[in-house]
Parts: sequence; C-alpha cells; structure tokens
Amino acid sequence: MTKKVDFPNADYSLQWLYKDPDQHIYEDYNTIGVPDERIFEDIHRVLEILQTAQLLIPTNLNRSRKFEFSGTGIDDIVAEIRQWVRSRVVKQKLSVYGHGIVKLPNGEEAVLKDMVQVADLRFTERSFKIATTKNIWVPVVQDDADNYKWQIGLAELNAPRLENCLAAVFHKLKLEVTPGLEEEDRTQPVWQKGFKLYPSREAIESAYIEDPPPPSFDIAKYLLPKTGADH
Repeated sequence: MTKKVDFPNADYSLQWLYKDPDQHIYEDYNTIGVPDERIFEDIHRVLEILQTAQLLIPTNLNRSRKFEFSGTGIDDIVAEIRQWVRSRVVKQKLSVYGHGIVKLPNGEEAVLKDMVQVADLRFTERSFKIATTKNIWVPVVQDDADNYKWQIGLAELNAPRLENCLAAVFHKLKLEVTPGLEEEDRTQPVWQKGFKLYPSREAIESAYIEDPPPPSFDIAKYLLPKTGADH
C-alpha cells in the first residue's frame, strides 16, 4: 500500500490563471443559468491531464463532503459536476480538490492530500486556476523554524511533473495564462517564471551559508537573473 505523507502547506499559494479573453460568448449563464459546454470540456481535459500525471486524483468539490465524487473516472466526475451545476446546487464557480502522488528520493511514492487544485473555475467565462500550496517543487525551502533546508531530490523528481502538466493544459486548451511563458512573479518566497518555479535569491544564499549542498548540485538551473530589487 502506498503510504501517506504530510508536507505542510506554505502560507501562500502558487497559481497559474488560464483565461479566454473573449468573454462575450459565455453570457448565457447570466441569462438562462446554463454554462457553455466548453466549460465542461475544459474541466474534463484539465482533470484528465492532472490525473494521468497523478498530481490531482479528484475526490470532491469546494472541500465539502456534500460534493464528494462517487468514483475516480473522469467521465463520471464530469457528469456529476454537470448534474450539480445544472441543478443549480453549485453556482457561479467551483474548485476541485483531491490528492496526488509525490515521488520520494528513496524511490518510494506517497499520497499527499491537496497536492494540486483546480480552483475558481467559473461558468460566466472560461477561467480557472491551477494552484498548489505545497513546497515540494524547489530544491531549498524554509522550515517551521525559519531555517533553510535542501530537498534537491524531492524537487528534481516532482517539479518537472508539475511543469509538464501546466504546459500540457496550455497547449491543449489554448487559453491565455498568467504568469505568461516569459513573465516573472517574485512576490512569493518561491518565484515563478512561466511554468517553472525557482527558490528566491534569499533562500539560495541563506542555504549556502547555513548548509552548502553537494558540489555536484547544479545551482545554475535554479537561478533567475538579479534585478534591482534583489540588491
């Protein structure tokens, strides 16, 4: 049996917003309360990509036991979502929660609750976020005691999985995404550039002082160029 692990949530969320800039074609929801069928197609495609990669095995909507899925098949899950939406039990937007499989450096795999979510999926427009509050994607993180620690193996096993899924959703659905492919977001302790995640300069520099990584570790691939704000 695959064991469970509990990597605690960070106090922030890393997210990518996918959105169709042409919102006028989704106005039917406001008038007759029926979402455009493309909304359900989006749900199916996104969940299929994430479940195939074992980043999100869906179990429920909106963290509510009232909306637990009866199985794990994507066709059945989307059918249940469609029923809840069209009966007006779920209104305006939804989020999909579940668990994922995290790959561990010792070769084992473990179940991690809320590894990735599909959040704020709206019916009035084609818009949703893929989000994570877990800190397993970068090689150095800050622990509960505000010390920096290395987790190189964990990051190198799991970060490409997330990056590949984000890219697959982008290419499959052909929606605009924020941050864009070359856009940077340095507002959180983990930085984003497109679909890639990087530890902040502070994290890297502090970790090198406290406990340098093995000489074989290639830090260059985890560095973003300095900006004026980094000096």
